[in-house]
Parts: sequence; C-alpha cells; structure tokens
Amino acid sequence: MRIAVVGNGRTVHAFVRGGALAARGHTVRLVTAGPVLEAQGIEVRTRPLPGNPVSAALAARGFLRDIWSFRPDVLHVHYAGNKLSTMALVSGVHPLVVTVMGGDVQPEQHLGGLARLERRATRRLLEEADLILAKSEALRPEILAFGPFESKVETVRWGVDPERFRPRPDEAAVLRAGLGLADDDRVILSPRLLRPLYNIHLLVEALPLVLAQVPRAVLLLSEHRAEAAYREALGARVKDLGLGDRVRFIGRIEHKDMPAFYSLAEVSVNLPFSDGLPQSLFEAMACGTPSLLGRLPWYAEVVTDGEHVLLADLERSAVADSLVRMLTDEPMRRALADAGRRRVLEVACLPREAERVEGFYERLLAGPRRRPAWGPRVIDGLSLALR
Repeated sequence: MRIAVVGNGRTVHAFVRGGALAARGHTVRLVTAGPVLEAQGIEVRTRPLPGNPVSAALAARGFLRDIWSFRPDVLHVHYAGNKLSTMALVSGVHPLVVTVMGGDVQPEQHLGGLARLERRATRRLLEEADLILAKSEALRPEILAFGPFESKVETVRWGVDPERFRPRPDEAAVLRAGLGLADDDRVILSPRLLRPLYNIHLLVEALPLVLAQVPRAVLLLSEHRAEAAYREALGARVKDLGLGDRVRFIGRIEHKDMPAFYSLAEVSVNLPFSDGLPQSLFEAMACGTPSLLGRLPWYAEVVTDGEHVLLADLERSAVADSLVRMLTDEPMRRALADAGRRRVLEVACLPREAERVEGFYERLLAGPRRRPAWGPRVIDGLSLALR
C-alpha cells in the first residue's frame, strides 16, 4: 500500500506513525513544508516556507505535485487545523484519513481564540474526510461540534513502541554524568513544549516548596519549540526565586534520546490547562517513569489517579505537595511505574494501533471511491491567501 502522510515535519507524530506503517511493509511518503526532523524508514518531501505570494504559489504547486506524483492509495493528514491540511484537501486525493490530535478541535488551546477562517478550514477537512481518527474518546464531542461526523469517527491512540520506549538505566547513568548531575540529584522532567499552554511557570513556582522538603530536587525543562518571550520570563522567574542550578533549561531533546531522559527522571510532569492524550504521558509510562498530571477530565479514559499516575489541581501548593509525595514515597512511586507500564501496553501500543489503522485503510479501499467537486476545492485553496 502507498500511503501519503501530511503533517508537521518539526514534530515527531507524523514520523512515528508513518514509520509504524512502513514497518508493516507499506511505502510511506511524508509531504510537508519547512524544516523537518531526521526520518527513518519513510521518504520525506518538503519545501521552504514561503515568504511572499509568489513563493507561496510555487510552494503550493510543489506540495501538490509531491502528493500526486506519489500516486497514493491513501492520503493521511495528521492534525486537522493548519495550512498543510488544507493543501492536502485541495489535492482531491481519496480515501482521505484525518487524525485529530487535540489543539486542532479544542478552541481553548488557542490563546487568542480560533479564527473564523481556521475553524472553517478544520470543518471542511473533517467534512471531506472518509475517516476521522480521534486520539481519544474525549475528542469525539469536540469533533461533533464541527458537524454530524459520528459515523466516520474511530478512536486510535497511536501510543508508543514498547521496544523503543522502555526503562534504560544504563543510558540514564551516562546522561546523568553528561548533564553534570550529582548521584543524589532527584530529577523532575518537564517534557512538554515551553509555552504558556503547558503551565511550565506553575511548575517553576512550585519548586521552592518542593526544595524545602527535598533539597536535592532538580527540574529539567525541555526547550523544544520554546516561545521566546515565555522562555525569557521563566528564566527571570527562576532567578527571582533563587533557584539557581535547581532548574536546568536543557535545550531541545532529540526524540531518540527521550527514553534516556524518562529513565533518568523520577517524575515526569504534564500540567497544561487543556489537553488530549499527550504522547509524553504514554512515553513516560512505557519507560516506567511515574507521571504527575494536572487534574483534567480527558486523562480518565486511560489512567486512574493513585493507580497509574497522580493528579493535582492546577495550583502551586497542590503541585508541590504531589511532587513531594512522589519523591519521598518510594513504594508508591514503584507501584505507579509498574502499573503505568502495564497500562500503556494495554491501551496505547503503537504496533497494535498501526495494525488497526491498516485495517481501516483496507476497508476504505474496498469501498467506492469519492470524486470531490472542483468548486469547493478551489474555494479552499483561495482561502489560504486570507489565513
């Protein structure tokens, strides 16, 4: 099967999912724009991000050519709310599969609000899709807010490859030395993007309360796709609080190195004010690293508070209390780690999910092919100039 994948080349999602399908013997091409991460097992076609209307038109033509020349059996779009997804829609290729990831349908994740044209673009993609894959059951109502699409929604969590994400104590020891951490440093890891949505500042504010009871605690902050102003504000706050080397800004972590970072950490922390089912949660669970999560309803479909993870209210003292509890109660931490790894193998095992997606593709290919009308596609293309 020939599968064209459209997604952001600066994030791992499309690469990991495309790679899982390639591992099942399919030929996969990722079509994107702008910088891309290193890819293994799949072909990548990208174009420079356009800087003016002429270069935008040329990039669009090249993007469509990269899809059409591949002659895909299936076109699979990961994330339903950006210009790449609209370009995929303009291609007219069917069957068209869309994976909804959270921020594309959850308006509260857009701090300035979701623009009307962006909402229209998302609705059009969901409308034209032959199949919509939701990252969680909790995203179904968000999808249905765009239209009556229930009959074509399936839940696919994707998850992680347990052969890749597993406890790696030897690599963690090498990493500890490389970061200059002492043997008795108690590592807390924040793996999410350094942006306001993820409440990294709340974690920084909680750290002095943690240090009062666990003086060797140290917080590692990933700087992947950091928002510059937010990074600067966090740095200033770390200085104001006198946290010194108890907070480490560690740059962008390569995806291949994430298992070592999770294995180094005693706690992984996710505190966004809105979320789907984050990949970082599944990765930490697979590596046997207990997770502290903000008390959001979406997590309940895969984890239970006190059994697989700990939940905390999105408030400084609550976060600090939970972190102290996790760092000082070793039996509980071990129980969370063991239960978490078992749970992720049950609900978010990437090879098994890829096999399910393959079955969905086969079902679509066995049915009649849609022939999309040119008129709406032209309007979709023209709308790009206004976004």
